[in-house]
Amino acid sequence: MTVDRLPDSPAGRPLAAGIGATQGAVGEMQDVDEPDVGYRAIARLSGHLATMWRTVYPHADGHVGTDGQLRAVCLSRAREVEWALRLLQCQLSGDVSTAGRAPTAVLVTLTQRLDSYRSAERVLVTWLEDQLGTESREKLAGKYRRALIHAPTRPHPRCPRTGPLRHVAFWLHGRWDRLLDTMDSRPGVGLGFPVPPPDGGPAPAAGEAGPTPGTAADR
Repeated sequence: MTVDRLPDSPAGRPLAAGIGATQGAVGEMQDVDEPDVGYRAIARLSGHLATMWRTVYPHADGHVGTDGQLRAVCLSRAREVEWALRLLQCQLSGDVSTAGRAPTAVLVTLTQRLDSYRSAERVLVTWLEDQLGTESREKLAGKYRRALIHAPTRPHPRCPRTGPLRHVAFWLHGRWDRLLDTMDSRPGVGLGFPVPPPDGGPAPAAGEAGPTPGTAADR
């Protein structure tokens, strides 16, 4: 499975470019025998999904696409992706609940759900940026980047994604996940979680120098 980026975005679409850099920061997962790669993918994708419902989806409320209310479709498909990420996380950690599942079946399920989600996300992001002026696009992309710094790094498919409780869930899970990441020494997450640069270019690899939560570069 390849956790790839969105197609190259034209100039003037900073949100799409930021999403591409976020997803492009994760390489290929050939199998679940490479836990470091798997944990990085889980962290990157979990953070992206949480940041989307925290900062982007509220701006798209009411837009109707070919599959109905596009925001609702994205939220539903994102939850399915998080369940698949949860299953992968359990498999990587050796949880007994996944003992009878073939490793390849988990990756196939994740691939299918990611493809389904991304098809809806592309439409939503394209439509949203078409509605916004240049300044508003930049402002929304900035909110996405800043939220990603503090986003959860593990999947939470049961957490609220709408209403005021989403703010509490985002903050609480982000803090707790990063504490667990530090304790578990997961690569590329926790305090070392890479952040896409403002220009939408490739994000620095885990371990490279760059701003981390709590540093002056993030303020």
